[in-house]
Amino acid sequence: MDLKKEFGITLSEKQKFFVDYVIYGSVGSIVFFVLLMNTKFLVFSIFPLLAAVGIAARIYTARIKSYERNLYVFLDDLKDLLQGGMNIVTAIEVASRHDYGHLNAPIKRIAAQIKIGVPFDVALNDVFGNIDSAVFAQITQIISETTKVGGNIIKIFASISDYVKTINDMVEERKSKTFSTVFSSYFMFFVFIAIILIIQIVFLPMLSGSTVSLTGEGATNASSMSDVNFNKYFLYLIVIQGLFAGPTIGLISENNFVAGIRHSIILVGVSVPIYVIVSAIFL
Repeated sequence: MDLKKEFGITLSEKQKFFVDYVIYGSVGSIVFFVLLMNTKFLVFSIFPLLAAVGIAARIYTARIKSYERNLYVFLDDLKDLLQGGMNIVTAIEVASRHDYGHLNAPIKRIAAQIKIGVPFDVALNDVFGNIDSAVFAQITQIISETTKVGGNIIKIFASISDYVKTINDMVEERKSKTFSTVFSSYFMFFVFIAIILIIQIVFLPMLSGSTVSLTGEGATNASSMSDVNFNKYFLYLIVIQGLFAGPTIGLISENNFVAGIRHSIILVGVSVPIYVIVSAIFL
């Protein structure tokens, strides 16, 4: 959907990517809402939207990671081509014929712009600057500044490729070190669900005969604990906990809020069916 053309709204590449998935997920949620209306499974109507956003987050983060992994290979190849005596225009053109996964399309756009006379730093900033990655933003700025002031371009690309390799190694090291923290976060979340189920299945029936006094302007009404729909409130609590725990796990493990959406989908998608099924069996 072209929102700029229809509504005059300008979206970033990231927002454009998510909009289509959100629309499809919303349509699915509306259909489920109509089908499950007036049933105790109405909460499941949100799952198509959550699934759509989760899939979009997964695809988007995987694409960005593919960009960052292949950036080092591209820069290293470019350095080798320059060392072989090629100028930057020819080196980019030759490199654009290689396979760099998802990075192929951006590199081909850079090569096409350079062919028609666009300066290398301008073409690089125009293409790489639109990629939602801190690494690409840093590399684009460094190359743009250094090419403006001059210098040994081979040494520049050698240093930058080494820098990108170091960043990639640090990311992988961080993931391995934070795995135990992510596991602990998942474990504590499911312990939280177990505690809620124990409270609802074991302790609440003991209080079913208790009454709560409601006083307002001289009038007193007594309401039994069994009249309170704790099942609904506990379910809402689990969904809220799962939605907010996911981004936290994403920030810890990958320093990426979007990656946390995937964790939210997993937590909510697993915990809600468990809670509904166990509640239906024991209550």
